[in-house]
Amino acid sequence: MVKKIIVLLLCIICLMALLVACGENFKTDPVSTDSLTGVLPESNGGLAVKIGKYLYYINGYAGNTVDNTFGKVLKGAIVRCELDNDGTPKYETNKVIVSKNVYNSVSSSGLYIQDEYIYYSSPSTDKDKNGDIRTSAMFLMRSKLDGTGTEIIGKFDDYTIVYKVVAGYILYVKDSSEIHQIDLNSKKFDDEIVQSDITAYYFTARTDNENDFANAVLFTKASDVSTDSHNEIWIYKAGGTKQKLITGNVPSYPAESLEISTGYTFTLVETHYLSDNKLRLIYSKTDSGTNTRSKGTYSYDFTNDLAFDYEKEIRYTTGREITKLHFLNEENLIATYGTDIVLFRLKNGAYVKDPEATLIPSSATIFYIIQNQDNVEICYNSSSVISRIKVLDIIDGEYVVSFGAEAVEIFTASFNSTWLGLERIENIIYFWNSSVKDYTYYLDITTVKPRDTESLKPKQLSLITAEDEVALLSS
Repeated sequence: MVKKIIVLLLCIICLMALLVACGENFKTDPVSTDSLTGVLPESNGGLAVKIGKYLYYINGYAGNTVDNTFGKVLKGAIVRCELDNDGTPKYETNKVIVSKNVYNSVSSSGLYIQDEYIYYSSPSTDKDKNGDIRTSAMFLMRSKLDGTGTEIIGKFDDYTIVYKVVAGYILYVKDSSEIHQIDLNSKKFDDEIVQSDITAYYFTARTDNENDFANAVLFTKASDVSTDSHNEIWIYKAGGTKQKLITGNVPSYPAESLEISTGYTFTLVETHYLSDNKLRLIYSKTDSGTNTRSKGTYSYDFTNDLAFDYEKEIRYTTGREITKLHFLNEENLIATYGTDIVLFRLKNGAYVKDPEATLIPSSATIFYIIQNQDNVEICYNSSSVISRIKVLDIIDGEYVVSFGAEAVEIFTASFNSTWLGLERIENIIYFWNSSVKDYTYYLDITTVKPRDTESLKPKQLSLITAEDEVALLSS
């Protein structure tokens, strides 16, 4: 009997040892790293994040079918370099921080730095019942900024979840209808459902960690009364309670103010952080009336009490919507209107499209806007080429349309946007160079000269595998 018990115990011990051996060993030596306590990251959510003197970036796009064993990955790994005083990467300081292949398919789900951890997604290394690695499944992971402490936060069957990392939590949306919260302070990373019947969602901007709304997700849902045709806008702040912001009918709008008694339907557009911990919510609104007189783009500035006063709602357009709003001040804004980029001015309590201010026509996309002391320039993407043009002069505090300015190309390289697109941090554009096997390159746009093709050539940032070095040399 004693022998049987001993044999059984030995079997259990062997089985446990086998299970441990089957899992990845994430143990590694720390990379020497300055203390970053209290330092805020810049550009969370993309292929590169700056924090202090460091740039953490994804070392090229490798897809999801390569060997993803910890310690064997270079292409697709998380690499860190130091930046000089003007923000330029120093190639010779490159160090591999996390030797895992970072991969996803959602354009906002890149690298996040929060509370001295870096968060990322990676292809699963689990095997299915046939012994094949489940590369179509995803691990959500984190590591300390020195490369140690790597751990799996959650496992998912695919790459469709959209997530955002905030202080103490991860918020994510599953199947476009269910908001979840992962508690990063719990031992097993407890996962709970926040709301299960949303119709749309919008994560507040990823780059401002000091505003009280930075840990929030906004969402729309149908009214709880099945016969109602209006919907509602809600907000949830991680670790708190969800709260209704606007109902598309009474009580948010008095009955006498409604365009039609059935109320309004909202669509979330975007958010902007304001001073004093305020959040400007941009949304479109319409009704089910014959003429849909309410149709257009609106905004409301919320404070921490989350109160809504319909009389303080601002209307921007009638009959059409605008996106990509950039406020020059409280009276002037640039936005995308249809296929054009135009100027709107505030008149009599509403924004009106300036009839002379179609700043850029023909389906261009705003990359970013530069407001200088005496003029305004737009950097825009058209057919994967980024150009820069002066569109407004500032004369005695007034914005005056500038006609006849020349557009200058500032970025013409071929880039991989299968997952993440161009990433701008200050004056540097980072991207995966599709001409060099999708490795990470950069271009300092301050060094670009008009009609000078040599100044448009990007520089290598990535560490390149020996195999790819040979392939590039041979081609």
